Formats: sequence, C-alpha cells, structure tokens
Amino acid sequence: MRRQSFVGCGAHALTTVPLAYLVGETGRVVAVDRSRWRFFEEVATSAGVKHKIIPLKLDARELPFPFRAFDLAVLVHGVRSLKNEETMVKVISEMLRVSERVFIAESLPVANNERQRAHLELYNLREEIFEALFGEKDDLHYPTLEKLIELVERAGGRVIKSGTFEPELPHYLAYIPREYVERVEDDEKRAELLRRWGRAYENWKAGAEHPPVGWLIAKR
Repeated sequence: MRRQSFVGCGAHALTTVPLAYLVGETGRVVAVDRSRWRFFEEVATSAGVKHKIIPLKLDARELPFPFRAFDLAVLVHGVRSLKNEETMVKVISEMLRVSERVFIAESLPVANNERQRAHLELYNLREEIFEALFGEKDDLHYPTLEKLIELVERAGGRVIKSGTFEPELPHYLAYIPREYVERVEDDEKRAELLRRWGRAYENWKAGAEHPPVGWLIAKR
C-alpha cells in the first residue's frame, strides 16, 4: 500500500503518523483538514515522517483529484466532526470516488463499564453546550456502527468488512471547562447544563475510559 489519503487529520496527527510509517519510504500520505493544523508539523517532524506527508488545507466535500488516486482513504474519529448527515454522506462519497477502498473508525455510543459511561456522560454534553453558546453543534454524539454502515451505503459504498474493538485506554478528551457553560445566556438552560455538567464532571474525574470503537472497510 503506497498511496493513502487521510481525511480530517487533526492538529496532533495521531493517525497520520502511523499511516506514514505504514506506507514505507516510497509511499505518501495526503493529509486533509479544513482548519485544525496547530501541532501537525511539529508532531510529523519529531516522528521523522514529515517528508512522507502531503498536507492539504481544504474542505473534504470537494477533494481535488479527478480520478482514483489512492489505495486507501481513511477517516478515524472524524465522522462526528462533520456537523450533519448531508456532509457526512458527501465526504464519504468523495473518499469512495478517489480511493480503491475506504476505512472508517469511530467511537461508539456504548458503555460496557462505569468509566466508559463517565466519558460518554460528559462528552454528550458538548453538543448541547456549543449549540447553546454559538447556535451550532460542535462534535456530534457518537454514531452507532449501524449508522456508519448506513451512511456509507447512502454515499454509494458497499461495506465488505466491519467490526468493533475495545481500546482499553484512559480517555479524558471529553472535558469541557465549566467556564463555557457559565457563558450560556439563557438562565434556565445555563442552570440545567451546570447541574448536568457538575454531576458528569464528578464521575469523569473519578476515571474515564475510551468507549468501544466501530470500524468498517468499504468499496464503491
């Protein structure tokens, strides 16, 4: 596998770097993200793989490739950042258009223990908090594996393999500061969110764990 596209690479290049190792010295990874690049160059350089990564700052709904240019297009923990189902379907359709295969992985809204439940409880508040603050949703609630498969099929893809696994890792990225909630202007909504945030934060502080992850491989 020598040509990979990673959609929604994110500021920390957490998946881009392993992909850059995977393609070998002659392979290349095209990393696509619209805005989140803050630590990307630093991480890629320190990992020794910057020369194998081609960063593109653009909207993944319109990838600038007129033909199938990649062996694999990858979207990891990015579906929930695509704002709405219409955008999700469009991005996946573009991935299927430019690549032989598509790999998608996303956290699932499933808790098999109290630590996973603590993560989900605090994470699920993000959508409401950002909507109350800015009038639009931030990261959406995690989709089910069935929903991921449905989105791929709506995009014209055919899922050839899928599954789930337990990362078994601590996971504290759900945290959102109380100060965000305090900025909500609606008094009733602010009071409700502060109550829920306080309860969720206490559970999260006691220990949070990554929920199960669903994954799939698809072709057009």
